[in-house]
Order: sequence, then C-alpha cells, then structure tokens
Amino acid sequence: GRWTVRRIARRVTMTSASADVAAARQRRDVVLSIIERGEVGDIGSDGATTAPTMGGGRSLSLSAKTPRRAASGGATTATTGRKRRRGEAATGVVVDDDDGDDGNDDADEVDGGEAKRAASGEDAGVRDAVLASATASIMTVNERAQAINELLSQRKIELFRRGDALVYARVREEHAAKFKGLSTEDMLVYQIIQHAGNTGMWTKELKARSNLPAPQITKIFKTLEARKLIKAVKHVAQQNRKVYMLFELEPSREITGGAWYTEHEYDAEFINVLREQCVKFIYSQEKVTLEEVSEFVRQSKLSHVELGVDDVLQIVSTLVYDGKVDKIEDESVDDGMADAPDEAFVPKTYYRKAVLPIPESNAYSDIPCGVCPVINECRPDGLINPISCEYMTAWLDY
Repeated sequence: GRWTVRRIARRVTMTSASADVAAARQRRDVVLSIIERGEVGDIGSDGATTAPTMGGGRSLSLSAKTPRRAASGGATTATTGRKRRRGEAATGVVVDDDDGDDGNDDADEVDGGEAKRAASGEDAGVRDAVLASATASIMTVNERAQAINELLSQRKIELFRRGDALVYARVREEHAAKFKGLSTEDMLVYQIIQHAGNTGMWTKELKARSNLPAPQITKIFKTLEARKLIKAVKHVAQQNRKVYMLFELEPSREITGGAWYTEHEYDAEFINVLREQCVKFIYSQEKVTLEEVSEFVRQSKLSHVELGVDDVLQIVSTLVYDGKVDKIEDESVDDGMADAPDEAFVPKTYYRKAVLPIPESNAYSDIPCGVCPVINECRPDGLINPISCEYMTAWLDY
C-alpha cells in the first residue's frame, strides 16, 4: 500500500509540474503571437485583433488605442529593479553596468536598439502598454513578466525604446542564428562592446563593467572573434592597447589615426608626396578653391584611401603655415543684395602661390643660436656660454 501511495503522489507531482510547464509555454506562445501580429500590422478597422485563446476559451484583444497601464504593470516587471542579475541583463537588450554615472545606461542601451531598427527602415514591435492590456485578462503581471523574460533569454524577442515607451519586437531568424549557443556571459560582453560603438572598448574597462574575471573575458573574446561578431583593433596612440568593437564597424579616426597612418605608423613619406603635388597644382593656377584641390587629389589617385575635403584642408593648411601658399578671402562676390543687414556673409576662400614665400633657411636659422632651446640661459659668464659652446665651435670650424 505504501509503495502505491508513493507512486500515485509521484505521478500527481509530475502531472502538476508538466501542467505548469505547459501553461508557461502557452503563455510564451500567446505573448509571442501578440508581438508578431503587432509587427505585421494585423489590426482591424476597429483597432483590435483577436489573438489565440488560453485554457478555458478566454480570448484576448490587441488594440492600438489601449490606454497605458500603470508602471507596476509595465515592462519594468520583466526586468525589475535597477540592480539586476548579470544573467537577466544578458538575456535582453538592457545592460546594467553599475558604473556610477548618470544612471541612464538602460535608456542608452535600448535607444541603441531603436537606432538600429530605424536605420534599417523598420518601425515594428508592440508597445509594452498594449501588451500589458492585451494579456491582463488571461495572465497575471508576474506570469507575463516570466513569459517575457523567458522569450528574452531564448532570444526570440528584443526590447528597445521608442520615444518614452518600451517596445517588444520579434528577433529575425538570421539575427538569432548568429548568437545561437552563446552563453549568458558571452551575450553580456557582446552587448557592452556593442554599446561602445566604433570607439571600441578595452579589456580593463570591459572587466569593470561586466564584473567578469579576466581569464573568462579572454575566453569570451576568442569565442566572439571566431564567430566574427567582434574584432580587436590596435589604438594608434597606444600600440600596446587593443580595443574591441563589433566586427562590421569601421574604427573611428581616434583609433586608426585617419588617412595619415598606415598600419598604425605615421606615413611621413605619403604626406610629403601629397604636399608636393598640391603645391605644384596650386602654383599652376592663378588661384584655386579647397574643393578644386580636393578634386585634383581625387582624380590624380595619389591616395589608396579616399581623402575627404577635411583631409585635404589639413595638407593645404600646412602649406600655408610653411609660407608656401597664401590663403586669401575674396569678398568681391558679395553683391550687397542681402535680405537683411545682419545677414551673415561668408567670403569665398582661395589659395594661391605665396607672394612673399618663407625661405627654407636664413642667416639667423643657419647659426646654432637660431635654433638653440636654451638661448635664454646663455651668457658670457654663465654655465651655458658661446665661448665653450660645442655647437658654436663646430659651426665655426665648418
């Protein structure tokens, strides 16, 4: 008799657990269905659509005009509190780095998701208030929060911000496939790097934000790099320092040094060639604009990378500073027909051959005193004096 009772109790427990699992799965399916229907715009003329029914034949209505629920019934229940567990942070889009700054990192992160969708022309998703109202009659707030968190952890939906509202959207299959098999910690590191943009993030900063040990972070880097989700880039100002960013991003000029660096080395030879060719072009014309110089550089194919107008301006400016080229502003194009006296008029800028070029050398710069860094301390009876100056002696002997 006792064994029979135990078997019956075990069966009842298993049946109850199975029923709970099935109910949770059904709630997830309902939430996912609402989000999918909202994305494809499956809303009738009355602003509502009928979603699948839960147990007992209860149906729900998804309305685009449903009033917003109180904050307690909002999406904040899905990821409750400012201090969330690391695992919860990695399951969704929101990352709590607890770095003690302005405390608005959550908004920054979800705004990043919205920016991506806006860039791709997408305007999909279901607002949290609509989802809360649509499910109010068939599941509790906690049950809805659990369903949302499970869908986030399974990477079937994503959370982002649109204006002042939180929005849920279905994750595309091709996007979900990229992250299949990644752990919670892998996703956390990926999201932190994603938030850094094209300026990248280095290991020490990432360690502080993720609270993960350095060996584990190194292992995660290898995993994400192998999948071509992130890449390591050397910082031009600090050769021993690597920063990590998303694989598809182009590093910022702050990281690479721009067009004047080749393989993280300052390319002085390339710059000198570019300066010489720009001088020849300017000297061959009476006067030229910056746009004309830029077009000349582009057509002559002096550079393997495309140089913008700002890049060419840097080159031309060095020629002005060296006294090889004059910068002139022509105000003759002002016809005096401005609509208002205080209307800003910007004179057109031209460049031409210098009228009084600065010579490569002169009598003063030829002597050691002309370039001596301690000339102010030089005096006949001082420690530094022209009588015992080895540079002056060498110059006189020459």
